[in-house]
Amino acid sequence: MRLKTVAKLATIASVLLFCLALGCYVFMQLDRADRHRDVNLFSLVPSDCTGVLYSDNIYAFMDNYPEPNYRDELNRFQFPGLFEFILSGLKEYAGENAHGLSNQMGHLAVSFHDSPLSNNQVVYLRMEADDKQLLADMLNEFTSSDFLPKEEKYRGKKIRVYPLGDEDFLASYEGKGFWALSYQKRLIEEVIDASLDDTSLADDELFSRMQDKKRKSRHFMTLYTRSASMPFLAQREKCWSEYEFHLNSDVLYLTGEMLTPDEETNVEAVEQRIKEMEGVEEPFLIVSVDKDSTGTYVEKALSIAETGDRTLFNECVANLSTDASFTLAVDMETVARDPQRFREYLPEFVINHKDLFIPFVLSVQLTLGEGHVSHIWVFTYKD
Repeated sequence: MRLKTVAKLATIASVLLFCLALGCYVFMQLDRADRHRDVNLFSLVPSDCTGVLYSDNIYAFMDNYPEPNYRDELNRFQFPGLFEFILSGLKEYAGENAHGLSNQMGHLAVSFHDSPLSNNQVVYLRMEADDKQLLADMLNEFTSSDFLPKEEKYRGKKIRVYPLGDEDFLASYEGKGFWALSYQKRLIEEVIDASLDDTSLADDELFSRMQDKKRKSRHFMTLYTRSASMPFLAQREKCWSEYEFHLNSDVLYLTGEMLTPDEETNVEAVEQRIKEMEGVEEPFLIVSVDKDSTGTYVEKALSIAETGDRTLFNECVANLSTDASFTLAVDMETVARDPQRFREYLPEFVINHKDLFIPFVLSVQLTLGEGHVSHIWVFTYKD
């Protein structure tokens, strides 16, 4: 072979090898970036939590909705504890000291443990390097000036404890692409256990199935609870319910499903429980236990509307779906007058904060499909 040809081939081979090496390098970097970007916060959440709130971008979710007319009612209720501290503090601190927060930081989860007490929460944030520095700066500013963060080791992982004053402390654990924080160091230890021992929500078969079913949406916020969608269904031994939040100026919607390990049995059990309930028709209260009666109530509400005798409660009934297997429609003033009567229908949170919900009409519907029980909760604001 001629020398020129050999030299040309060698040059081509060198170029090909260089391109191959460059391609592998780029692919590896992209793969690392994808894995960093796709940190699964549920892989950190202990599977024995009582519930978890999750958003793919909490700030965009809040910013993309119009300010509701019921903002004063929402302002009366401050989300307790760590969630309020972290979210409010970060947004204010970032606005004053940085160029805002990255999209990564909007991915947030809050897990609830043991009891609804505010100090039994863990907040999880997906973070880039700049975000971590921002949070560290904020925590250092909020930390008591007399002390520095204390570092402890647990199973080879570093936990930082920040003194916040008034005998409060904040424990934190950070890794590649995430940061977890809690007022309880033992809960941070449980986070580390869940991650190392594969005992997180990501390893919970039922919860993972609910995640697989979840529709893809942009800028969502969803609450998952280890409970039935309505208390009268709570005899199920194990279940998860999801509530995805939707807002407009006058209405708060919560939609989702309830899942149990055996989906077919789940639907049959719900059908049986509904059959055991009694229908109710009173002023500002309707309980329907079958599609036919719901259809009757809707037709009656529509005919009343035609006469011009319009009330918000009547309009809410007229907008009910006639495909639901169970329906509750009630003016929350009725609930406030006799909350015990509604404990089998409404979550304890709603009963305990009944005064907060007085300005709303509530409608709840359960729909049974093939292997699933879907629900929609609609709080309509009374101007």
